[in-house]
Amino acid sequence: MYNPRFLTEEGDLIAVDIDTDTLATFEKGVNPEYETALEGGYGSVTPYAPVADDGPATPDPVVSRFQAKAALLQMGLLDQVESLMAGMDAMTRLAWTEAVEFRRSSPLLNSLAPYLTWPDGTALTEPDLDDLFNLAQTIEV
Repeated sequence: MYNPRFLTEEGDLIAVDIDTDTLATFEKGVNPEYETALEGGYGSVTPYAPVADDGPATPDPVVSRFQAKAALLQMGLLDQVESLMAGMDAMTRLAWTEAVEFRRSSPLLNSLAPYLTWPDGTALTEPDLDDLFNLAQTIEV
């Protein structure tokens, strides 16, 4: 494990690369590995780096698990996400399978996005994530 970094300003979530294709997230008070990472067991933890302020705050999009998975399916990404989740730690897999809703600002979702590609092989971008959430919000049961 290497490249530990804080994913939140509060320091309650640390991401660690297990290898070039696998990422683990450790949450304070939830994962025992959090303390190991915090104490430098995987190297120095990089401080949280906030995203530059791009203007006034906008509401944080929230979608149901069904809406999120339906949007991923429509865009050809669901199988890839399911495969990525299969390689994650138990807490991350639990969050994926049991979450009732997903927020666009989720540190977990944002930390996993760089590991996804479109079916044509191009990398997913921040605007792509916004578009996925916008699509998901239009899906009704």
